[in-house]
Amino acid sequence: MDRSKVICHMYLSIDGKIDGHYMDESGCDISGEYYDKTIWQMGNANANGRNTAEMYFAHENIDYSKYDTHQIDYSDNVIKSDYYWVIFDRKGKCNWNVNKVNYGGKTALVVEVLTKQVTKSYLAHLKNIGISYIIAGDDDLDLLLALRKLKTLFNIDNLILCGGAQINGAFHALGLLDELSLVIAPYIEGNHELKGYAELADFKNYKYVYKSAKPLLDGAVHLIFERK
Repeated sequence: MDRSKVICHMYLSIDGKIDGHYMDESGCDISGEYYDKTIWQMGNANANGRNTAEMYFAHENIDYSKYDTHQIDYSDNVIKSDYYWVIFDRKGKCNWNVNKVNYGGKTALVVEVLTKQVTKSYLAHLKNIGISYIIAGDDDLDLLLALRKLKTLFNIDNLILCGGAQINGAFHALGLLDELSLVIAPYIEGNHELKGYAELADFKNYKYVYKSAKPLLDGAVHLIFERK
């Protein structure tokens, strides 16, 4: 394969919600910890969409006007690491003040996947704080090109895509989800306003077939499906 394999790894309620009150229940302690650690057992790169990154990590106030952009172009900026945190951020909206994320017992270097809609001052900031980035598309993200660059430039064989629903849907719509890894918590969330596994405008008839199941000690189960 000339691109990174994509394993979409999500923690869900029984009714398929990717967020909610159930995550705070003590009855999820074992499966929640299992979910986090399993990320790094499956691959060396975790990935999120912009909304997820902004929610948890990249929401600082940054003064981009201070940067001189004369020496900045739209070439890739590659910094090697053992572990990566890849963010699909079309216009460069994530406001980082650090270049690494600590999660699941690992320290991962941030890699931003951007388009040419991003400002040069944003690229200058990323360079200044030591964040890698790649350009994958002019106006919209070219996800296939991004996966090829992640494999070639960073040696990422398995990209572990951990949401949210919009980026999961974008990969599914293009047939780029190779495996689904679902850790099903032992609770029903019930809130219809919370998002499910993937958001799509239309039905896409990619089929995923059962590969394996592993029961967990708190009553949760880890299910894996392969795309056919």
